[in-house]
Amino acid sequence: MTKDTLPAELRPFYDSVENEVIWIHAKWKVYRQVFAGGQEDIDLLNRYASFFFRVVQQALFEDTLLGISRLTDRAKTRGKENRSLESFIDQVKLLNHVELEAHLAQDLAEIRHLCKPFRDWRNRRIAHSDLPTALKVDAEPLPGISRASIEEALGAIRKFMNRINGFFFDSETAYEQFATMTGGDQLLALLARADESLREEREDRKRRIKKLKTREESA
Repeated sequence: MTKDTLPAELRPFYDSVENEVIWIHAKWKVYRQVFAGGQEDIDLLNRYASFFFRVVQQALFEDTLLGISRLTDRAKTRGKENRSLESFIDQVKLLNHVELEAHLAQDLAEIRHLCKPFRDWRNRRIAHSDLPTALKVDAEPLPGISRASIEEALGAIRKFMNRINGFFFDSETAYEQFATMTGGDQLLALLARADESLREEREDRKRRIKKLKTREESA
C-alpha cells in the first residue's frame, strides 16, 4: 500500500530523471565490463585496437562523471531550470511531504559530498577548459577519481531514487542490474574468439611451413 501516488503532472519529470539515472548506470556497466575485468582483457584490447579503446575508455569515464554532475546541479542556474535531483525535491516540497523532503535533502547532501571531485573535473576539464589546469601552470591538480568512488556515488543516487520509488510506488529498482545482450561482455567474448582463431591460424601456418621445409630437406 503506497503512502501517496505521484501526481500525473510530475510523471514526465520523474521519468526523465529516472531515465538519466538508468542511462548513467548502463554506460558505467559497459565501462566496467570492458575495462575493469583484468589485465588479460586489457592485453586483448591493446593487441587489436589500443588507441580506439583508449578513446572509448576516456569517453565513457568522463561522460559518467558529467552525467552524475548534472544530477547534482542546483534546481536553477542563472534563472534557468535544470533537470536535477534538487529539482525533484522542490516538487516534493510543493506536495507537502515534509518527512520525505527532509530525507531526500539528506540524501542529496551525501551525494554532493561524494561527487565534489566529479564536479571539479566537470567544471575544470570536461564541460569547461580551465586554462591553468589545461596548461598545468599554477593550478591545483585535479582530484584523483577511482572506480570505487564512482560506485559509491552511484549507490547514493540509487538510495535517493529508491526512497522516491518506495514512497510513491511501494517498490525499488535495481538500477545497477542493467542488462543487455550486446554489452561489453559480448564484445570481449567476440574479440577472444577472434584472437583464438587467429592464433590457431598462425600455428597451423607454422606447422605447414615446417612440414614443407622437412620435405624439401628430405628431397
